[in-house]
Amino acid sequence: MNLLEYMRRRNKMTLSEWEDTFEKKEKEIIALRHEGGGGSLRNGFWEWDAYFLAYVDCETGELHKEEGRIEFPVMDKEEPPFQFKDETIYKLRVREKLPEEIPEGVLPSKNYFLVVDILEEDAVCPELEEMLIEYRKPVVLQDDILGELTYDKQLKSFEGNMAWLRGEIHISLYVDKDNKSGITKAKKALKIMVLEQEKWDADLRSFAAKELTKLACEWAESEEEAALITEESFAKRISLSLIWVSSGGSFTAYLDDDDLFFGHSITVCGSPKNGLVSADIEG
Repeated sequence: MNLLEYMRRRNKMTLSEWEDTFEKKEKEIIALRHEGGGGSLRNGFWEWDAYFLAYVDCETGELHKEEGRIEFPVMDKEEPPFQFKDETIYKLRVREKLPEEIPEGVLPSKNYFLVVDILEEDAVCPELEEMLIEYRKPVVLQDDILGELTYDKQLKSFEGNMAWLRGEIHISLYVDKDNKSGITKAKKALKIMVLEQEKWDADLRSFAAKELTKLACEWAESEEEAALITEESFAKRISLSLIWVSSGGSFTAYLDDDDLFFGHSITVCGSPKNGLVSADIEG
């Protein structure tokens, strides 16, 4: 079974078939809901997920310090049967996911539970409460060049502001807090740009102008206005506002358009290794 066949089979599941992928036996767990989740459309219903950081098996008392998800069906046009708040400890009645055949490259469904009922919100569990305290502590990167970057758990990225030429820009390292090699690569790429910011700022604006001036003329509200838009004037009008860097060292630079595209952001993508490769508008 390949990945496409696997996905098609999952999407064709009826509600009863999907529920049969979980144990019939019910059990009670206490789960530390942190954040994240979403829905996938199946055959006549939505499979809705909410993620948790860890859980305790109420029968054995064992603490499982591994992320997982609690799942439940949502019928189209109906309100979800359950609502889970972030950073909250829940006592739940659940059915555990059965082992299944999966194609190569797909992670097994570990610590997945079908929610039968919410037994208690803000449940008392010292072990999970201790983990929640630790989870809530801010994760901060300190760097001599980039300054202070704080990890955003929702975005899963390190965010901060720093001086750029005569102003300030926002910087974002889109890398998981536990991905040490990814953090190193992202920081290295961004610091190359920061240490040569005069060059990079000029190159970003020049490249965007070369790629998008014709489009800006098409967006102009009059022929007179379009005649004033040249590559030189375009490059002078736009300004850098954000650099977003991935764990692999590639970046997307966001530039304010000075109303050339009625407030849409201008994006320039590339990497210090490969240079600038594309420019577009977003938003």
